[in-house]
Amino acid sequence: MFANSDVEPLVVRQRGRSARAGDRALLLHGLGSSESCWDSFVAHRPPELDLWTAGLPWRSGGPYAVAGRAESEWIASAIRQVPGGADVVIAHSYATILLLELLSDLAVAGLHPREELGVRAVILVAPFYRKHPNDFTWAELPGNLTAMRRSAEDHIELMSRNGLAPGVRADMAELACARLGPYWAVRYLDAYLRTPFLALERIDLPVHLVVGGDDPVAPPAEAEALAGALGGHASIERIDDCGHTPMAERPERFSLAVQQFLATLSAGHTPAAAN
Repeated sequence: MFANSDVEPLVVRQRGRSARAGDRALLLHGLGSSESCWDSFVAHRPPELDLWTAGLPWRSGGPYAVAGRAESEWIASAIRQVPGGADVVIAHSYATILLLELLSDLAVAGLHPREELGVRAVILVAPFYRKHPNDFTWAELPGNLTAMRRSAEDHIELMSRNGLAPGVRADMAELACARLGPYWAVRYLDAYLRTPFLALERIDLPVHLVVGGDDPVAPPAEAEALAGALGGHASIERIDDCGHTPMAERPERFSLAVQQFLATLSAGHTPAAAN
């Protein structure tokens, strides 16, 4: 049962068509965000890439109360709705955890994402990860909530064309958080707390991580730890002077990172870590 029963929980749309045959990429937004977070990247997309976006149940204005199914199942449903399949899945923030959870569950079940979903690579943007359960502490919980509100404030500032006064921006972020309510915080924390238990070493798929060097929400060190946990299948790229949304803050640089990663796939190997 969804809080907003009149809102479609999952909407997949085509956002950009390549002039020639190329890869199809599905873009997944984070918690309390929306498909619009990808607009700048869509405008600067690599020319050989067909783009699709998914409006997911945890989007801003969506049916964001507790769902009657595992969150990662929505990721699988979105992938299957892309006509012809999604060769590459690009996930941001909260969606990175759910995508990793989906890949981990498939691996544990002895299934390969290429065979089950047609996915041959993933890109994780500003991912969350902790290696050990005791890496989480009670004392940091208030800070996590503050970081979530700051993320909302940064997103509002980024989406504002003319800029906003700090007080107005803060009030809008507080209103956005209040509208979403406690469920989004519980969802995020629950998923985040599960990351030490994911079978990352069993994910047999090229994974490229893209992180903002100044990300105040998902520290770059967590992406580096995640790359290490994924082993030889992972590579990482850090974009300097960039926060939590590289695809919106530095779209041309982000597009180049995606294009270079896709080129390595075509060459049959995964790129080495880059800075």
